[in-house]
Amino acid sequence: MSLEANQLTIQYVGQVGVILRKNDIAIAIDPYLTDSVDQLGGSPDGFWVRRYAPPVKPETLADLNLVLCTHEHMDHMDPGTLRAIAEASPSCRFGAPRVCLPALEAMGIDPSRLQALGVQEAWSFADELTIQPIPAWHEERVQDKEGWDHYLGYMLQWDNLCLYHAGDTLLKDELVEVLSGYTIDVGFLPINGRDIFRNRLGVVGNMNALEAADLAAYLHFDIVVPVHFDMYPNNSEGISPFVDRLYQKHLGQKFHIFQPGETLVYRKVN
Repeated sequence: MSLEANQLTIQYVGQVGVILRKNDIAIAIDPYLTDSVDQLGGSPDGFWVRRYAPPVKPETLADLNLVLCTHEHMDHMDPGTLRAIAEASPSCRFGAPRVCLPALEAMGIDPSRLQALGVQEAWSFADELTIQPIPAWHEERVQDKEGWDHYLGYMLQWDNLCLYHAGDTLLKDELVEVLSGYTIDVGFLPINGRDIFRNRLGVVGNMNALEAADLAAYLHFDIVVPVHFDMYPNNSEGISPFVDRLYQKHLGQKFHIFQPGETLVYRKVN
């Protein structure tokens, strides 16, 4: 098997955003490359303040073939970012939960470029790439009357690699059951957790660091990547609990903590 079938590049662009490149395909998942969240009202002054500038300018992303959005929250489906990408990469497609498509159209993205995604059916984007939407609980699983989920994660089966991006989700027995059907090479998991005080401000949460570490070890991820912890201090529990859990309970479980903008070449060793 060729080396190319066993490797891809991963660039971390902040919050939960990643850009994956393999062969001649480039995919962004939940890119958030502005400070739009900082401008939102309804929270205490200074609650949302980015800790670092966007490491990539969206208007420079001229090689993207696909953008996947997991749900409509602005740090996952940012109008400023997506408009710039749509212009810079005119052949780029955009996939998202069906409920998100009207908002994407309102951003000026042509409907012919949009793909509604649901857990009912995998999407074959290219000969070597299949995208299976995975249900997410943020903090609940929300579906419309026809069973289309409002919150999704994505399982990418790309050549012989299997990549899981959880989006925003709690850890539920149902999620573990779904994921147990896959052998996951790289998993991107949110670790910011939740608490009543954030809930009072309307901030819905995710699995925490200990749960994410335990999940990766239980399912034998080849490598786990923690996300959703470094950009907004008021919506984070930090990185230390995640690392400590791995070293105390799951020594040998591989992980990588990205710096904003960092690119890693992942190679699967069979």
